[in-house]
Amino acid sequence: MKHLFIFPLVFLMFNSAYAQDTLTVNQAVQHVLEHHPAIAQGNESVRAAEARVLQSASPSYPDVTTEASYTFLGPIAKLAFPGLGEFRLYPADNYDAHVAGRYTVYDFGRVDATVNMTNSRVQSGRDAVELTKSNLAYQTIRVFYSILYLERSIRVQDEQIEALNQHMLSTKRRVDSGTATSFEVLTTQVRVAAAQGQKMDMENGLQKQRVVLGQLLGLAPGVQAHIRGDFELSGLTVPGESLFQTASQRRMEIKLAKDAEQSAELQRDLVSLGDRPSLKANLAYGFKNGLMPNLDVLRGNWVAVVKAEVPIFDGWRTDHQKEEAEATMLAEQARRRDVEQQVSSDVEQALADVQTATSKISISELQVQQAKEAVSIARSRYETGTVTNLDLLDAQAAESTARLGNLQALYKYVMSKYELQRAVGAKPWE
Repeated sequence: MKHLFIFPLVFLMFNSAYAQDTLTVNQAVQHVLEHHPAIAQGNESVRAAEARVLQSASPSYPDVTTEASYTFLGPIAKLAFPGLGEFRLYPADNYDAHVAGRYTVYDFGRVDATVNMTNSRVQSGRDAVELTKSNLAYQTIRVFYSILYLERSIRVQDEQIEALNQHMLSTKRRVDSGTATSFEVLTTQVRVAAAQGQKMDMENGLQKQRVVLGQLLGLAPGVQAHIRGDFELSGLTVPGESLFQTASQRRMEIKLAKDAEQSAELQRDLVSLGDRPSLKANLAYGFKNGLMPNLDVLRGNWVAVVKAEVPIFDGWRTDHQKEEAEATMLAEQARRRDVEQQVSSDVEQALADVQTATSKISISELQVQQAKEAVSIARSRYETGTVTNLDLLDAQAAESTARLGNLQALYKYVMSKYELQRAVGAKPWE
């Protein structure tokens, strides 16, 4: 009974640890790759494929079995000789026990072709696991930085709401002193309500992203993982030509397409051997009764058989299988070329996104600086009465928008950088 409480205890300790500790992006990715059930499923599929390789090689070895049988026959055929009595031709109770071995001497390479084909599927399974790891890793990265982006956006929104509330208090004092109207307070309240509504949308998006991250990490419902990180601005200095070459060598989608093409070629080679002869040998040794001169005595006996099978006509089955295998191989070749073109397009688009995001960062930083200066000027002029309340509110809204735009530019740059790494097949977790 004690074991029934061990797993829940460990599970709670595991989840509470993630609820208290903070994770970097690398730690989050590493944990997902070590514990996600999709990867475990892929690894078990590879094990199953490896077992099928051993199964396909089994015809290369003898097949040895032990067989025993009892047969009751009746009526018993007898021969009668005058003066000598009756003689049974066989006993009523027949016993037979023997060890039989069967071995394929030569099959024109069918077993080897089958082994090669199943081996190619093992490699496909391994590459599929690597693709699953890549997809999960970059999904974790996207969710991780989305949480960072939303957390910081909410902080910016909180600062805007606080600034609006402070301005509203100042406006109310001006109303009390007779230098402002209640309309200015009302317009400020409208801006506060709008900012609070935007914050609620951000918090909803943040909660959803945290749920996704918890699911990736395998946390219990309601348990949140705390993260820490920053938007790094380190660039990639790899030339474009090298990126295309790297992508063609490292993208798992291309490897899987090549695996499928190779499997189709091996399948074509295998079916081409379907109408080839085969040579088999059978050997059996055991004990049975019913042998002359004493039918009731168990005696040792053996049998050896060499059998050649030469197909003559199979209804054109092999020919049609060849046609199917050839068409499948050509289809996989076309699919591989399509994947290569798609990967090339991914790299080009990712490069363009990185370049655009880099330019937007400097522009957004300038906008933030200008917006802050505009707010400072608008506030000073509002105090002197040279601008209206709406002018100041517009300036504050523009500053908040500029800060959110700068944050979004940083987020898009980091994400475009990771997208470029994904496009070239990089593995940031290694």
